[in-house]
Amino acid sequence: MINGRGFGMRARQLMVTGTIVLTAAAGCSASDDGAPATNPSPEPAVSIPADPTQAFAAAKARLGTQSAHFGQDTGDGRYDYTGTVDAKTGSWEITGKEYVVRRVGTELYVRAGGTILESMLIEPAVRDRLAAGAWAHTALPNGHELSVTFHDEFPWNLTNPALQAKDVTKTGDRSFTGTRTITQSPYSSQPTVKKFKVGAALDAQGRFAEIDLYLNPKTPARPAIFRFTDFGTPADITAPGDVVEADRTILSGLALS
Repeated sequence: MINGRGFGMRARQLMVTGTIVLTAAAGCSASDDGAPATNPSPEPAVSIPADPTQAFAAAKARLGTQSAHFGQDTGDGRYDYTGTVDAKTGSWEITGKEYVVRRVGTELYVRAGGTILESMLIEPAVRDRLAAGAWAHTALPNGHELSVTFHDEFPWNLTNPALQAKDVTKTGDRSFTGTRTITQSPYSSQPTVKKFKVGAALDAQGRFAEIDLYLNPKTPARPAIFRFTDFGTPADITAPGDVVEADRTILSGLALS
């Protein structure tokens, strides 16, 4: 289940290892009742401070000021998604493999199909409605503030690995690299400390465009990536029309931290 203490433990584990899942491509999915994917007008370039602290501070100050497309790319399709966030309301929608999740205010709406739908812990009647194209309305999971995806600051919190990195240096006109140390199993008598590389790129306006996390020792050259694109894109994310009520356990079928 994805509520209560179980959700908190799972969220902590995923935030330690795979908060660290990257945002995929520029495009966000526009659902049948979502906003059209229209590219905003280009903005003039700005001067990026040479000092990483100043550059990141300026980039952080712009988080949440403009609607944008975003994504997570881990190299594993189960965890990858693209999305759109409305900066004015904080509402967002993400599309992953066989599912769509939309947050409007404090309400969650889920669409699913295929193997994801089959794995969900839901009533048969709810499953049938989803299979027919309906959305399931459910509450935020208990302990959602321990989550990444269901945190109130999502998706802007995807930049946290860069903002929390140490020993950051500028490696290009708008690129930076640093390190981050995390403690795995912090409640264990023998916690494991892990240090990994973090890369970050700013766009021509000094906003966070990409964060790269080199976490997986099996694929050291392949980071998990979070991307933000199309700042200023129109976004009007509202509650869908065809809705069935569902328990929050429906979220357990989604590979979201």
